[in-house]
Amino acid sequence: MNKAQIVASLRDARLFRVLSADTLATLASTAKRVTHDADATIFFRGDPPDQVFLVLSGRVAVESMSSQGKTIAISSIGKGEVFGEMAVLDGRDRSANIRTLEPTVLLSISSLSFHALLRDSSAFSQEVIQDLVRRLRLSDAKIESVMFLPLKRRLSDLLLDLFHMHGRELKITQAELAYQLTATREKVNVNLQVLRESGAIVLGRGRIELIDADLLGRTKP
Repeated sequence: MNKAQIVASLRDARLFRVLSADTLATLASTAKRVTHDADATIFFRGDPPDQVFLVLSGRVAVESMSSQGKTIAISSIGKGEVFGEMAVLDGRDRSANIRTLEPTVLLSISSLSFHALLRDSSAFSQEVIQDLVRRLRLSDAKIESVMFLPLKRRLSDLLLDLFHMHGRELKITQAELAYQLTATREKVNVNLQVLRESGAIVLGRGRIELIDADLLGRTKP
């Protein structure tokens, strides 16, 4: 990926689209492109906040671990999205682990560069604020769904969202779905089989194909 391609990726990303062409070009020159295989840890909870990352391709999971050693997925982040900025903003250590779900290419932006963008561009600062609010609302919605909705309903809603973003065939494992739903793989498998038997989806090895979106959306608890 050359400089022009990095600039194009920055321009397409929600946070950076408000920056001038000159600023984007400077950022593309100073930021570092980093490639990771699947299941690689980008940073751990407690690490120092020295970088912000933009996902150029691939997907990562935001994970937390209980005192009993159980890993729970908080969310997943894909192409064009940023992670690591919250710790950079408040200067505290990382609050979660970040792990790649598939081969992933990242753009690493130093905390100094990120703070300079905030200082020099009010439009960029506003985008960062709006993105943090958006994530907070999504987090509230997820907490509410975990508390009040049965797993089959949450699974159907998640699949519909993923099909909408990625097309009618998903390359995703049951373990990854379980992470995102804060559930066990075994329970996710049971509910996937129910959805398959209803005719809403077809299951393959590491993939799920959408057959009937209306049927999937009408799935009852």
